[in-house]
Amino acid sequence: MPYKQPSTKYQTLPRIAEDSDTEELLSSTEVDVESVPGDEKKWRSADGDTKKHSRIRTYVARFRHYRWLIDTFLLLVNIALSLLLMRRFWTENASGGIQDGGDFTGAGPECVQYYFDADPDFVPTNTSEFFSDALLAKWNTMMPAGTGWGHVTSETFFITSMTHQLHCVFMMARIYASLVGNVAQSLPSDYHTHYLHCVDYLRQGIMCSADLAMEPHEQTDADDNGPGDGSWNGHHVCKDYGHVIPYLEEQIAQGIRKVLPIDD
Repeated sequence: MPYKQPSTKYQTLPRIAEDSDTEELLSSTEVDVESVPGDEKKWRSADGDTKKHSRIRTYVARFRHYRWLIDTFLLLVNIALSLLLMRRFWTENASGGIQDGGDFTGAGPECVQYYFDADPDFVPTNTSEFFSDALLAKWNTMMPAGTGWGHVTSETFFITSMTHQLHCVFMMARIYASLVGNVAQSLPSDYHTHYLHCVDYLRQGIMCSADLAMEPHEQTDADDNGPGDGSWNGHHVCKDYGHVIPYLEEQIAQGIRKVLPIDD
């Protein structure tokens, strides 16, 4: 049977109307295309943030790796500063600590080494001179300026042991001179108790300072208790008297202490 080709008829498809929906679709497509560069910026920003975080992690890792070195350095600095503070503390305490015969606060002049020497100008053999103005002026050279009671109030005030001891020695010499010279009118009214007070006060002052200087004696030493006596040969650790007087004068001026007259 001969092949018979079927007849095919083509139909025309209806034309798509270019209505508003189509325009919106096309418009939407155009917007999406235009938005591509913006997304690229976001990608670049995200990539930059990633690199930034990566650098931070690198720095943190390096810090952790070398942290032992940093900790060691800080520890050494801390030790060095501590040693400096301790050295300063020791130095200050060595120079400002409590000294024998000093104030309990540690204040006052430093100690130096001296040796005693006989000075008859302070102890004339003519005992009547103890009532002279010249000898009183001589003894006052050992006293600071500004001695006296000052303004008397009801408040507690402080005097100084050293000048109190000098006062006792001078008054004992005067009492002795009065008795030897039979000058009763020169005796203080309380001379008996005053004398005994000074003996006891000086006794305790001597025990307190406890000067342990060794005094070399020779068989040929003079026995007249004068300059040739071996008692003057000892080397003593004493306060520098050239600093004692200005120190006391400063404290008198500041009202910290009083110094009573040597003949009071």
